[in-house]
Amino acid sequence: MIAALALSTLLGAGTVSHAFDPEKVFKPDEKPRSVFRFGFRAWKQGNMEDALGAFRYGAEMNDLASQWKLAHMLQTGRGVERNHYAAYKLYSKIAAQFMDHAPRRGQRGLVSHAVVSLGLYSLKGIKGTPVKANPRRAEDHFYRAAALYHDPVAQYQLGHLYRHGKLGVKQPRSAARWLGLAAKKGHPDAQAELGEMLFYGEGIRRKPVRGLVYLTRAAAGSALTGDESRILKARKEAFSEATNEERNAAEKLFNRLAKRLKSPTRAFGFGPQQLNSEAVQVSE
Repeated sequence: MIAALALSTLLGAGTVSHAFDPEKVFKPDEKPRSVFRFGFRAWKQGNMEDALGAFRYGAEMNDLASQWKLAHMLQTGRGVERNHYAAYKLYSKIAAQFMDHAPRRGQRGLVSHAVVSLGLYSLKGIKGTPVKANPRRAEDHFYRAAALYHDPVAQYQLGHLYRHGKLGVKQPRSAARWLGLAAKKGHPDAQAELGEMLFYGEGIRRKPVRGLVYLTRAAAGSALTGDESRILKARKEAFSEATNEERNAAEKLFNRLAKRLKSPTRAFGFGPQQLNSEAVQVSE
């Protein structure tokens, strides 16, 4: 009851009015999974009042799927007034449940997304709330998701932090390592940044041909990101500075790669794990 009251207070004013009454919809012994399925069907049908009510009820029952879906709605403003702080609190609740044990395989994606979102919130802060910009705390969240859950968004964010010295000093070797892991999973931003590092020899051994290949893959997948123009510009600049031999070698290597993978989507940067673009920019 205390948890339910706390959650209701957190999500109460400033979102939407709720006429949804779970006691009239669900049985007293309703299973959390059934509550989530009801909410998801309502969400798919566009009935946001019932969806939100069901997810709120499921979240109060400590159902992970309902907590995540409700947090994501609040984060993105889909079907409810956007409330980043409320989303942050729910994501924190999800992450705290798995500090001492690993989530089940079916839960891993939800927990990983929650932890990455906490990292992004910590990186930028949430205006007008106690959540202030704290790159070190963001690093902790990203490292947890990158190392434990192998999340490509977290791996990219770590590489970006280290490459640009967001924690005080640049760490190019660590940056290249994490960017490389994300790049192999098809993250276009990671491919672009790693490609630049390799092409220009930025704190690591220069490998211009590999750099051009990564930049080409990143450019092909750049429509998935919010930074398409920067990636295309980076590729254009690198190719303009490359020698004819480097450009020709990169083209041959890329073509061999595409043929070996037998899938243009994989070769062009859409890796087996879907890039979660909604998790990239969460704070205002």
